[in-house]
Amino acid sequence: MNVSHPEFNILGFLVPLSLVAGVVGFVAAWFIVAILERFRLTRYFGNISLFFIALGVLLAGITDWLVNL
Repeated sequence: MNVSHPEFNILGFLVPLSLVAGVVGFVAAWFIVAILERFRLTRYFGNISLFFIALGVLLAGITDWLVNL
């Protein structure tokens, strides 16, 4: 991977790393919130939508950071 322009070649398309990290963060956050809702743990959060967005951004940042190590 080129460090100055981090892109993934997926079936001939160059996809930016930030897009891949965002999708991975979104899917992981969606999965975590689904598990929390299944066990009814979302009642401890004041605003579940805000928690979902914050978790998605956090996980996207962690994914981006791990790929660039």
